[in-house]
Formats: sequence, C-alpha cells, structure tokens
Amino acid sequence: MTEVASGADAAPMTTFKKLYPAEYLQRHLEQRVREDGRAFTDGRPASVAVGTLSHARGSALVRWGQSTMVVAGVHAQLCKPAYERPNEGFLVPTVDLSPLCSPQYKAGPPSEDAQVMAHQLQMFLNASNILPRSSLCIEEGVAVWSIFVDVVCLSADGSVLDAAALAAVAALHQCRLPVPRSVPSVDQAVFDAHDTQPLALHGMPILATFGVHDSTYLLADMTAFEESLAMGRLHLGLVDGADSEEAFWIKVLGHCAVREPRELAFPELVQFCLEHAQRRAAQLRALLRDACVA
Repeated sequence: MTEVASGADAAPMTTFKKLYPAEYLQRHLEQRVREDGRAFTDGRPASVAVGTLSHARGSALVRWGQSTMVVAGVHAQLCKPAYERPNEGFLVPTVDLSPLCSPQYKAGPPSEDAQVMAHQLQMFLNASNILPRSSLCIEEGVAVWSIFVDVVCLSADGSVLDAAALAAVAALHQCRLPVPRSVPSVDQAVFDAHDTQPLALHGMPILATFGVHDSTYLLADMTAFEESLAMGRLHLGLVDGADSEEAFWIKVLGHCAVREPRELAFPELVQFCLEHAQRRAAQLRALLRDACVA
C-alpha cells in the first residue's frame, strides 16, 4: 500500500486522478475542500436564458457551472384524451444524452441513463403539479393538448438532472399556445393565427441533488467525477410555498448516512439537505424569474 501511494504521489495530478480516482477524491475531501475549491454544501453558479430555439413553443438554455449545459424545447400537439381521463391532457418529457455531451454515452437509441433520467424528470414534474392536466383540455372527450418537453444535454459534468429540471421549468414558463376557435375534432381544429396564451402553470419547482461519498461525506451539486464515485444520492424537489420552500418530492438512491459535515443519519440528513436546498432553490428561482421577464 505504501509503495502504491508513493508512486502515485510522484505522478502528475491528472495521471493520479485517472489511476487512483477514489484516493484522489478522498484526499481532497479529507482536507474539507472539493476538487474545484467548493465547500461540501456549495452549488455551482448557474445561468438561464429563454427563447433560445426559434421553432419551439418555449425553450430555455441552462448553464450549470463550467461544463454542464442543457437546452429544453417545448412543442405541442393536439390529440384525443385517454378514455379514462377525458378532460386531461399530457405532459411528456424526453432526455437526450449523446456522445456530444460526454464520451460515456453512445450514439443510437436512448440509453438506459437517458430513459431513467426522463422517468425521474417525469416524476418530478408530475409531483410538482406545475401543469395541471385538466388545464390542457380543449374539448372534453374530444381534444386535449399533449405537451412535449425535449431536453438535450450539450455538455455533461454532473447534476444534469437538476439542470434539465431547471431548463424544463423555464421552457414551460416561456411556452405559449395558439387559442382554439373551433374544435369539432382533432383533425378539424381551427386556431387563431395571431392569438396565443401561456400555460396555466403553478409555481416554479426546483430540483436539488446531494451525493454521499464513502458513507462519510455529503456533497451538494456533484460533478461528473464525484457522481462516478458516489455511494448514494438524495433528490429533493422544492416548490415555493406561502412562507418558505416546501419539499414535495424526495427520492433516495443507495446508502444515505454521513459523518461530514457532521454525523447525520437518514431522517436528520434529509432535514439538513432540505435547509441547504432551500437556499439554493431561492437563488435558482430568482434566475428563472429574471430570465422569464427579460
């Protein structure tokens, strides 16, 4: 063990990181600092721009830190409602993770990672009730809107799901749909070419993810390198309530108990993460509002 460590110490840091990734990360965390200089619970800076795609009903570009970037576009299609829910439309997110964003992804059909992320994004949006399905009904039993939110990751360096959720929410807030004038059927709908209206949205939900490394360290807003070594993850969906940020969605993956920044078992860990996520959500929601009114 000593010989390996001494040889690794002599190697350049980039080589050390490739050969001994766990030890490389461990050495940083033991010094209570992350590779990019952040504290354990600090998030990276983010930016939001809306209206970035000319052919989408609504769109948004989110930059997350130095190397994560996603774009979301909304398009709408008139369709028949489900038989058991004649007055409800559909909200369908998709996620594209191609080799363009990271060499870990392959070209071809949606990867398992992309499908899992799309499912998690769907659960997040559904649980937030950001878009009541009944508001997408045009004519009960005849025609409803199907809203597709397509998220494309342009560059992936961790927290892609958090960035995708932010981009999806921003794109939905920028979306405008044509006003129907006559809808005898899906194929014979008539719309006003100049009159549009926004979606009937409720709030601005924010997603915050925390990771657990070596059953010891709690890390907010992980990079791709940190994610590759994480033993567990905690996803928190927050919506702005009457007095404070409220958690509407909590998803735990893997082992979630830590000793740093202090000893935290599962119930206390959730509360600790929630307190930090609330501050982060307030910052991101301010970015959303600024982008949507610009």
